Amino acid sequence: MSVFGCNFCGERLYYHGEPEGDVPVEHYFCTLENWRSLEQENLPADCLENEHEEFFFYAWRCWRCGSFLFSADYIHIWGVYTPKEDFSFEPMQEPFEFGPFWDDFQWFDITENGTPASEVLTRYPQTRWLAKNDDELRIYSDIELKNCIAQFRRIEFVNPVTVATMSLDAFKKMLARWDDIQFRYHSKLYNYNFMREENGVNIYRGLDNEQLVYHAETTDVEEIVNAKIFPGGKSIAEAQAEVEL
Repeated sequence: MSVFGCNFCGERLYYHGEPEGDVPVEHYFCTLENWRSLEQENLPADCLENEHEEFFFYAWRCWRCGSFLFSADYIHIWGVYTPKEDFSFEPMQEPFEFGPFWDDFQWFDITENGTPASEVLTRYPQTRWLAKNDDELRIYSDIELKNCIAQFRRIEFVNPVTVATMSLDAFKKMLARWDDIQFRYHSKLYNYNFMREENGVNIYRGLDNEQLVYHAETTDVEEIVNAKIFPGGKSIAEAQAEVEL
């Protein structure tokens, strides 16, 4: 079993070798130039990664914040792209890599059926097309790059991810949208759990939610980030660099 931590929001990402659940975790990318070479060889798809491992890149997508983490070896992350709120209608800046892009459900089906490389694109019309450069990533539903369905910006990532490094505004959006957020304060000495429950919003301290340190019937994120929940009377807003995700 492989495990990554999202370099944007800190969520743990798990993959168990087969598609599970409703949200794809792992994705496969090959440049169009390299894929055309594979089509010429016409190997069955289940042999492609073994015979031409250097042609493939792997992307893990965080199920919570939607960020993509790119790797060439399942171990070292070399690029993180997080969703953009506003689409850009300008053409992507050259140079960029472009090619077919599958999620783990699709790739599992392709390889299990031993689909010949020359037939993959016609037999799997749900294939997505990915374009990326050093600044952004875009996903298209067509090879002609006419229908862009998602855009992402590349970020410089650091470990550990803190509220300061992901930005306080981004953390506020998490508080407004998510029902469960775990975080740590001050070098992992204190564990906290933000929970949206029937009686409102609660924040607990301790691995087993031993102590309730904050309760509000509203979901005002400004009130939450300024609440004095940490020892010494600090709030999330006042201790952004010490709040690890």
